[in-house]
Amino acid sequence: MANMLWRVRHWWHQVGRPQRLALLVGVLVTLARLSLIGKGTMAFVDESRYVNAMLGLRALGEGHGQEFLRYINSMGARPGDGIWRAIPGLGQAILLLVFDLNPNAPPSLQVPQAFNVLIVSLNALLLYRIYRRFFSVGLALLGLALYSSLVNTNLYLRHLLPYDHSLLFFLLALLVLLRPKAAVSYRLQALIGLLGGLSYAIYPGYFMGPILLMALVLLAGFGGKSNDWPRSIKLAVMQLAGLLVVLLAFEGLARLGHTSYWASSRYIATTVTQGSFDEGFVFIGSYFRQVEGWLGISLLVLFGVGLGLSVRLYSSANVSGAERGLARLLTAVFLVWLGYALVVQVGHKLVFYGRTLHFFVPFIIMGALVALRSAGRMVQSRAWLYWGSCSIALGHFGVFLVGYLAVDYPCDVAYRAGIFDYQQIAASLVSVCDEDLMAYRLFGPRLRSQLTQKDSTPAFQLLNFAYLYPVTCYRPAHLRPGKVVADVPYFMKYPAYQFEGHSARQRTILQNYEVDFQIITSNN
Repeated sequence: MANMLWRVRHWWHQVGRPQRLALLVGVLVTLARLSLIGKGTMAFVDESRYVNAMLGLRALGEGHGQEFLRYINSMGARPGDGIWRAIPGLGQAILLLVFDLNPNAPPSLQVPQAFNVLIVSLNALLLYRIYRRFFSVGLALLGLALYSSLVNTNLYLRHLLPYDHSLLFFLLALLVLLRPKAAVSYRLQALIGLLGGLSYAIYPGYFMGPILLMALVLLAGFGGKSNDWPRSIKLAVMQLAGLLVVLLAFEGLARLGHTSYWASSRYIATTVTQGSFDEGFVFIGSYFRQVEGWLGISLLVLFGVGLGLSVRLYSSANVSGAERGLARLLTAVFLVWLGYALVVQVGHKLVFYGRTLHFFVPFIIMGALVALRSAGRMVQSRAWLYWGSCSIALGHFGVFLVGYLAVDYPCDVAYRAGIFDYQQIAASLVSVCDEDLMAYRLFGPRLRSQLTQKDSTPAFQLLNFAYLYPVTCYRPAHLRPGKVVADVPYFMKYPAYQFEGHSARQRTILQNYEVDFQIITSNN
């Protein structure tokens, strides 16, 4: 123990002042993120898949292996997420055994939320290592500050969704790819393919990750020596082999559970259409303008400038290998985004979501750093430029924190009001049209130890207690007289949430009308 403390003290004195300050700020940001958890779980339909993962874990604990496989393969082509979720699930199981805390209750669900905070922090550390491949310590820390401050980075902390977890394995694969030895090692390329496959198995929506990893290897052979192309192709083949090993392994596990990973993947691919095909090219601009404000727009502009500078430097004869790698990375990311946008706008096969942009945000920051580095070379005091940018990032995070803390969610409001079972609900109405299309109610799993009696009289009327999709118009809802127990803005009023499947017209309806969530006691 004493030796470990000595090592920590030695490291603390060895690192520079910027790293020490960044570490302290990082701790404060992590504590701020932890303050956000405690509500928000089960607000989105996709979060119900976490319940399947927990049921699978319980089946495995009881020795029912085949039932476990069926559960993790019923998560919408995300079997990797089902297995990965065993980590927080075990934490919840311990709380159940030691404190008899129901896993479906919001207090227990803080465990997977805290796990989300851990994953986001690990992603930040990986990004710092990636940024250091191309930039100085100060610029890498600035990039980390900008990334950590964005709404898009922190939006999914409360929800049991796989986006950051998938991103973790992709960033790890990218970090391995950027190692100098990776350019000549078939073994490392196979490892990169394995990590990319795990990222895809956790969340198939980030299929761009494996594509980008293989594209970087192939682009490395462009413009080099005549024998670079054959080696690049072989390296890409090794990546592909690693990817296929993961996919075939999960297909084999699915077959053992009498399902098919391949079939579920094909089905899920046809469902990514909740949104608008008309926003293929403008979605990213709309999102950053309405969600991130002027900081978001500035980052997009800086990315464009940085991309142009990198491409121009790439053609220079005396450019370093790191700069060539940076230019290839930014170019490949831009081409991947452009291809996705074309499939949306022209092919009408996919749509953009805020969670899709989540994949691109680290690279938008990277391109912005190129532009800021160039600007720093032209100003007299580079430190003021960097410190000023960090201050703006922290201010942006503070504004997000205040706004996000105020958001409330139907399930949590109902839980606090003492509603634990459908039998307590007298009526459930909505204030938008097409209620016949709303198949999902925002009500978490039943709390077995807190169910009401079978002969209990329904006591509550609920307004907008549903996932309001699609929102095609607004109309006032008329509930029977009663005492208002809760009256809070519907959580989809928060701008960032409106970009998770709603078109521009639907977002306008949510922004312009007083869509509230209410609980009213019935007059019996």
